[in-house]
Amino acid sequence: MTESKIFLRGWVTVVVCLLGISTGPAAFGLASLFLLGGPIGAEFGWSRTAISAAVSVMMLCTAVSLPFMGRMVDRFGVKKILVPSIIIFGLCFLAASMINSYWQFIALYVAMGTIAVGTNSVPYMRVLTSWFDRRRGLAIGIAGSGTGLGFGYVPLITQELVSHYGWRGGYFGLGLIMLLFTLPMVVFLLHEKPQSLGLHPDGAVSDAPPEHPVATGDTLAEAMRRRDFWSLITIFSGLAFVLYGLIPHMVPMLQDRGVPAGLAAGLASAFGWSAFGGRLLIGFLVDRFDARRIAFVFFSLSAVGLGLLSAPLPIWVFTVAAILLGLSLGAEVDMLAYLTSRYFGLKNFAQIFGAMFSAVMVAMSLSPLAFGYVFDHTGSYKSILALGVPLCALAIVLVLMLRPYGERARGGPISVT
Repeated sequence: MTESKIFLRGWVTVVVCLLGISTGPAAFGLASLFLLGGPIGAEFGWSRTAISAAVSVMMLCTAVSLPFMGRMVDRFGVKKILVPSIIIFGLCFLAASMINSYWQFIALYVAMGTIAVGTNSVPYMRVLTSWFDRRRGLAIGIAGSGTGLGFGYVPLITQELVSHYGWRGGYFGLGLIMLLFTLPMVVFLLHEKPQSLGLHPDGAVSDAPPEHPVATGDTLAEAMRRRDFWSLITIFSGLAFVLYGLIPHMVPMLQDRGVPAGLAAGLASAFGWSAFGGRLLIGFLVDRFDARRIAFVFFSLSAVGLGLLSAPLPIWVFTVAAILLGLSLGAEVDMLAYLTSRYFGLKNFAQIFGAMFSAVMVAMSLSPLAFGYVFDHTGSYKSILALGVPLCALAIVLVLMLRPYGERARGGPISVT
């Protein structure tokens, strides 16, 4: 097989992961919530807190389930967990189109966070760390930008579906996308390791047969005894609380401030497209510069964006704020996955990353509920937005305190860490 074909096959894997992540719970569960939940709330009389509780419950269940799922991925392989999870996730959205009570609404989001937990980014990140070493940051950045891609197109598709077919048609249409697009793509195009195709990581070419290296790294117990483990959890949990509380509340927040519904949906979409671009940029940069410095820059963008969004400024400023916040969203899962692989190795990557990501998911699960609660009790989002600035500042300080992760020299031998 020629070098170009080997190189191409690895990047096909990246594209499959990108598109798969774009249809995962972060994009489909969060970005669609208030475009669907608004009409649902109007029909059933549910408050924003009640609607926010659904996605908070989903993410809290995900946080509990992720370590177990990560262990299963390491033990049984990616596709044996990912494929049934996609099927269940799609069926949950189809079933959501038929709900008639609040308990059904909550139960389906619980199912998305438990038995469909395998549709999260953990399995995709496991695949990417096997396919790439020198270009790992770029591969993770490109694939991880699938969340931003989803945040970009999901509001637009959902708005079209809801405007033509109502909220029930919105849920049904999103479910069909998962079952008719994501599922066959993963089944037929995703390969877990390059060695299964007779290839090498990073598109490397050799006359020798592809090796099956024994991955090295910490166990979960060993990782938990290291300061870096807890610092990373604190950093990314704080950032996730700020950004993931904004996502489902962005449209109603802007509408409350006089922005028309169509423009508010467009700004929410701009937030998503900015996250898409931010993740590509971050992936490119972390392969060339110290990832801690990159995190410092993008966390600073979060603080500036929150300051702009919380101030009584003209509508055009909200566009700038959405772009800055979207760019910093790219520093969340991708940067955590990259640093996890570098600090703790690949031997138990899915389990360690799953455990760390579950802690971040707790913050994600509480933030939409906190945003809704503050609004319902104060009539605005000002106080919860003001809390976000010091949380970003704390993340910046902790990033500066992280120790070097001992990455080998650029261009050195391909590692299995």
